[in-house]
Amino acid sequence: MKRIIVFTILLIPIFLYSQNTLQFRVKYISAQNIYLDGGKAAGLAAGDTLIIMRGAQPIATVKVVYAAENSASCQVLRSTATIQQGDRALLLKKSKKQTKKQVHRVRKRTVPRRKSRTERKNGVDFSGSVSLQWYHIKDLSSTSYNFDQPGVRLNLKIRNLFNGNYRFRIKTRSRYNKRARQFSTLVPRREWRNRIYELSFAFDDEKAAFNYRFGRIISNSFSGIGYIDGFLLQHNYTPQLRLGVFAGTQPEWHYSRFQTSLQKYGAYLNFIRGDYRHSRFESTIAAAGEYHGSVVSREFIYFQNSFRTRNGLSIYQNAEIDLNRDWRKEKTQQDVALTNLYVNASYKFSRWVTVGLSYNNRKNYYTYEIRTVADSLFDDAMRYGLRGNLYLRLPNNYHVYSNFGLRKRETDTQYTYSFAGGVNKSNLSSLRLFLGIRATGFSNYYSEGYNFSMRMGKYFRGGHNAYLSYGAYTYSLNAGGTRRFNNWIRLNSMIQLFGRFFLTEYYEYSWGSDYPGQRIYGELGYRF
Repeated sequence: MKRIIVFTILLIPIFLYSQNTLQFRVKYISAQNIYLDGGKAAGLAAGDTLIIMRGAQPIATVKVVYAAENSASCQVLRSTATIQQGDRALLLKKSKKQTKKQVHRVRKRTVPRRKSRTERKNGVDFSGSVSLQWYHIKDLSSTSYNFDQPGVRLNLKIRNLFNGNYRFRIKTRSRYNKRARQFSTLVPRREWRNRIYELSFAFDDEKAAFNYRFGRIISNSFSGIGYIDGFLLQHNYTPQLRLGVFAGTQPEWHYSRFQTSLQKYGAYLNFIRGDYRHSRFESTIAAAGEYHGSVVSREFIYFQNSFRTRNGLSIYQNAEIDLNRDWRKEKTQQDVALTNLYVNASYKFSRWVTVGLSYNNRKNYYTYEIRTVADSLFDDAMRYGLRGNLYLRLPNNYHVYSNFGLRKRETDTQYTYSFAGGVNKSNLSSLRLFLGIRATGFSNYYSEGYNFSMRMGKYFRGGHNAYLSYGAYTYSLNAGGTRRFNNWIRLNSMIQLFGRFFLTEYYEYSWGSDYPGQRIYGELGYRF
């Protein structure tokens, strides 16, 4: 029966394909830009302005800085809430075409003439940012666990290399942790933590018979497969159907270090039909295997489907099915096991009301690294979760949102309940401030807690912004009846400096039962 239910859920987007759509989705978020899942093919162009929506609530305005065939990178002009993956983007304003005279004046004023000619000839496009960061914690309690963390971050994309659809991408971060006191022998006082999230070179042309990518790569079409240090080869069999293979090694899971002890291989099939102006359905099925030499670490099948319509319906689903053999079958006593399933659906009833519902289940699975963990210590219980969302857009620039969820591990005697809700108000008073109020809470067998926060600020011309926020949270442990109460106040700002330089910083002071202290963060960066 369970297999029938899973199979039905996987096929839901296919039967709903007869609908229509006119919207985009936020598919990726970097420190300085957001990326949409539509581009030139859907009618987007550099200079277009879009509104980012969470349900019926507008939370930000963005501008397209670069549009590829099926994706677009955008700069955030203003926002009243943190943009998240999956938020909708609606086209607000098309860019105005400049006359030749206007274009000449802009180029002459902002870019040296020789560089302008080179860029027009080669068409090479740079985007991204590089920045220096510093984070400091001042512990005002008796423990004096002071902490400093300087760092550097680089996020760079280079497109249209060699006068073609070649691109280079690097996304990396390096941090130095300096602790005033050592927690334990496992946590050193001083250490470097370096991560390479992506370092790849790719040829990406939908009209070509073959595309490829190599380096440290991850594909949005089957993100559940994870990172690969190796290569990916894709055959564009038809404009709708793509077949591909990938091979390489699996980065070390904890700190993403390069390693050769774990190999990964697989293949996938990707199908796309429709476009973002009418309706769009995308489905991917992938098979992957991870091996330590000749020993199996994990073998599984990954499904991913997305479906959007112009009448406001959106569905996303992914699932992982493990195929067990050899020592994995002996451990689990199962040939096939569903280890992950996630389904999210939202529907916009009108411009005022949007509802959403999501369901997920997952359980831990054995891999080569943890195969020796005793069965009595390994938690393979299935975890279930369900969450509903409601977004209301009210008159006078009020936006209300709420969600309620429950989750449970199959061995638990009670569910864990959680909720969140809030209201945002823009253009408050003659100063055109924004105000946000939010409350969250949870309750389970062991504990319960509540959190309240309020934020007020203003966006200024030139991209500057500043806001002040206050928050309080309390929790109690049911076993001992202990209740704790804490407060914090924070000042954030972002300043656009000369040229493409920017400065982001915040100061936070917290006091209460658990942690009295100060936090300071600063980032000085440059946008390409």
